Amino acid sequence: MTNAAAHPAPRPDAVPALLPVRARRQRPGPATRERALLLGPLDTAPRCARATLIESLTLWGLRHLGDDGEAITSELVANAVTASITGAQARGTEPSPVVLWIAVRSAELCIRVWDPDPTPPPRDEPPPGDDAEHGRGLLIVATLSQRWGWHYGPTGGKYVWATLPIGQPGDRDQEAGRP
Repeated sequence: MTNAAAHPAPRPDAVPALLPVRARRQRPGPATRERALLLGPLDTAPRCARATLIESLTLWGLRHLGDDGEAITSELVANAVTASITGAQARGTEPSPVVLWIAVRSAELCIRVWDPDPTPPPRDEPPPGDDAEHGRGLLIVATLSQRWGWHYGPTGGKYVWATLPIGQPGDRDQEAGRP
């Protein structure tokens, strides 16, 4: 016995009309392109974040920002995962996920990562020694980005962000004096 009697098919006149498709932007102002990704506090998080970034940049026609964007994304996500794990160990709890936001607004790409630890990232520290295995991440972010910074999250934790100018392919090479 089927359950068809309990759920009869809708009458054709009872089906709601489809909403009209918008052919153009309805709100004033520049269009924004955004993407968010919730990442587990795992070693694989930076790789997943890079793949999401590259997919987004490709869809948005900004693939020329891929190399610098990938390096920045890797460093910010790796630092966030470390902060989540370290903070959880200190509290005796499970590490929280971290969140990656990628957005294009005005003339820049913004890469922003949230982690649950409100401790500010270290700034203006001397570079690590040649043999150090850690400590270069934010130096890489500062070198590659147009600007970077951090701020507290409204419900705790912190956001660390970096921006890249949109420009055109080859613009950064010309600025750096490369052919």
